[in-house]
Amino acid sequence: MRGAGQNSPTASVKTALDSKLSCLHNRGVTTSVHPTPLSLRERQTAATRAIILDAAFQILTGEAREVISHELVAARAGASARTIYRHFPTQGDLYRALWEERLRDFIPPGFPTSPDDIATKAVEAFARFDAHEPVIRTLMASPAGMRVRDRGGVEGRAAFDAALAPLLGHLDAEQRRLVVAVFVAVFSSPYWQVLRDRAALTGPEAQRAVHWALQALLAALTHLPEVAP
Repeated sequence: MRGAGQNSPTASVKTALDSKLSCLHNRGVTTSVHPTPLSLRERQTAATRAIILDAAFQILTGEAREVISHELVAARAGASARTIYRHFPTQGDLYRALWEERLRDFIPPGFPTSPDDIATKAVEAFARFDAHEPVIRTLMASPAGMRVRDRGGVEGRAAFDAALAPLLGHLDAEQRRLVVAVFVAVFSSPYWQVLRDRAALTGPEAQRAVHWALQALLAALTHLPEVAP
């Protein structure tokens, strides 16, 4: 029997849900999709989703797991597995939501949209990696973290293909794919880790290095079009 000062998991989740609902209510949540304030049911759904993602993110950044199962998230969130499946029917849905709704806090908003902002955004990204170093390193070491980061790879390849389009017109499809792959690799947390650890650079030094590397690649594409992979 629990002592008077102990809360059950259900009570803890109810408290967290009430807190989330209060926050959403106080903010008068509205979006372009919802021009009017959310209904009570919609606020409850949003709050429950946030609690689930909070629990999954805690597991992701605190434990070296192969996968993040619905049952594991349910136990951490104090909810039923059925509730987790209702919000995220598959692991892919859960990983996608973690990337889109949690990990975006650790990277600059958006990928480059043109050749002109590629090097600048890489510096911003590396600065974010430095600011959140423990989380970034955990994500890179965790198999589950790698699955979540795969979502960023999908977005990154598409974004760089579009951003570099003005410089890639002279390349065939295979050459273009290889060039995009190099830019995606340099604009990444593993490349940041290599510069910080193997090259023994400080955070600011790594930022300067990635800026130079990307500028050099861009210059080669612009001024040496005959040099192709």
